[in-house]
Amino acid sequence: MKGERQQKDDPNKEERPFKYNAGDRTLGVEMSQSATVASAAAEFLADGEPRKGKVNRERTYSRRPGERQAFLVLRDGGGDRSLQRGEPGVYPAGPCLIRGEEWLHEPELSVLYSRWMSCGEAEPAQAERLLQRIYHRLRAAAADLLESADGVWAAVTLLYTPELAARPARLAALQDAQLDALFAAALHSQRLGGDSRIDLLAPYPASLEEFAAQREFIEGVAEQTLGHAYAAACRIGALLAPDVGQAAAGEIARIADFLVLDGAAGEAAPGENAAESFATAAAGVLAAVRRVRPAAAVLAAGAPAAYALADLYEIGLSGIFCSAAHRTEALLRAACLTWIARQDNTDAAAGGWQ
Repeated sequence: MKGERQQKDDPNKEERPFKYNAGDRTLGVEMSQSATVASAAAEFLADGEPRKGKVNRERTYSRRPGERQAFLVLRDGGGDRSLQRGEPGVYPAGPCLIRGEEWLHEPELSVLYSRWMSCGEAEPAQAERLLQRIYHRLRAAAADLLESADGVWAAVTLLYTPELAARPARLAALQDAQLDALFAAALHSQRLGGDSRIDLLAPYPASLEEFAAQREFIEGVAEQTLGHAYAAACRIGALLAPDVGQAAAGEIARIADFLVLDGAAGEAAPGENAAESFATAAAGVLAAVRRVRPAAAVLAAGAPAAYALADLYEIGLSGIFCSAAHRTEALLRAACLTWIARQDNTDAAAGGWQ
């Protein structure tokens, strides 16, 4: 395993163009072809009937200028993962969100992590041995992900906990181990003919400088492990806390491939109050981002996002990641909202009811 790498700020990093491939198919676009709410809901519940095709690692998260952005209801993979892939060559409408810290909840990893965090500065050899064992468990978890249905296209967050945030050296070391494990598993899968795409999310940057440093760190590990061609195809987004500064969010959007506003960041109790606060925060962040990059993809995650789906749809968010507990209701509500919007557009074009 590689040694811990230094993360360097690079606020002037060249902005990557966002391009939309003509062949891109999204769940929302497929659903918009429906004639009724019932058929729209059926298509949503069938996950948009994903179609066969080769994995395209050049697919981006942006839209065609001037179009209403398709609203996606995507999978939050926690506790909702298929063990085996379906029919080969079937490509999903969007990525599945995989929260890296969920891997730390696995029994063996949880024990190793606790022991590693308990090691003092006077026990470097013991800490290194434990980190090596953590790496091997993370690699096994990454391999399981790539073999599952969610591994066809996954957006994985870098490991982050408040405990780690208070110890930056440990945070960097563990994220380094996670990236090594994830990319090594991806490389092994690729050599065996695997058909997967892994995108990364840098957790909770508060400024352009922080995100630039995180992005440079991820790209450095990816290039060393995977080589330039594969690493260049890896999309790197930012997982933002709802209380992120609006100006900062706009600046981060300049160099992020996509943004996810995380309603789970504050650990607020789900409900109407949390949903309303989250929707208000999302509207401010989205407005700031759109001023800088009109075609940027901004999604939301967490229970407050599911509760606030109608408001998030109304303000023009790209979509949400949903856990199993909220997914069915979210799919149906999104289908109905899309159908109503289409009917309103039809009525407006026809001059209204006669």
